[in-house]
Parts: sequence; structure tokens; C-alpha cells
Amino acid sequence: MLVVQHPATAIPVTRAGAGAFDIKVIRPYFGAVMVRIRGALAEESAAQLEAVLATWAHRKFPVLVLDLSAVDLLDAAGLDALADIQARTQRESTTLRVVTGDNRVVRRALSDTGLDHSLNVSPLPAGWERATEIPV
Repeated sequence: MLVVQHPATAIPVTRAGAGAFDIKVIRPYFGAVMVRIRGALAEESAAQLEAVLATWAHRKFPVLVLDLSAVDLLDAAGLDALADIQARTQRESTTLRVVTGDNRVVRRALSDTGLDHSLNVSPLPAGWERATEIPV
């Protein structure tokens, strides 16, 4: 689905049906974007996430924040997608921040694979709690 806005700010947003997987784009400040992911980050949804990010996020914004605090399943495909996103953002000189909140599922998966040391896992950046979703 494409959010129709002024051409300089048009942002594609992918949404799954209610339940398994949902992506929301939040942009409270120029130069930064947050992608909130809810549900299972598994094979099909990981491919969806990578496709969405490949089309716009890492090219358009110098800071990309992935909010994984509402992910309830993170399998090998999801972990591979995170590693690919990290590599892509490094090539593009984009700052990647990964927010896990108190999500034990995500923290454990990242810890078990060592990705917690290579990804920039951090608390929610200051001011983002007031952020609003870009209207669809």
C-alpha cells in the first residue's frame, strides 16, 4: 500500500491482515524513521520487511530505528533479515538502532546468536514516545 502524501514525503507502508505480522512507519523528525514490527518475524514476514526497507528506508533517512518490542516470534529467517539489514545500512552509511524493550523473545534470540553484540541494541531514543504513526 502506498501512503499518498506530498511527493517528497511519500512513504510505502506494508500492512498484513490482522494478526500475524504488521509493519508501521513512524517519522517524528526529519532525517529519522522508525519501523515498528509486530507479530512473527519469520520467513515470509522477514522477506516483506527486507523488501519494504530496500525500497526506501535506508536510502532516504540517515537514521533507521527498528522497534522489535512487539515481535512475538523471531526465527532464523528473521535473524538473517536483521543481519542483512545491518550490512545494508552499513554500506549506505545509515545509523541502525534496534529497540527491543523488555521483549524476552527478541533479546534471547539476539543473545543466542551473538547479534546483540553486533547490532546497535538500545532503548527507545529520546522523544520517540511522542511519535505518531504516518496516516494510511
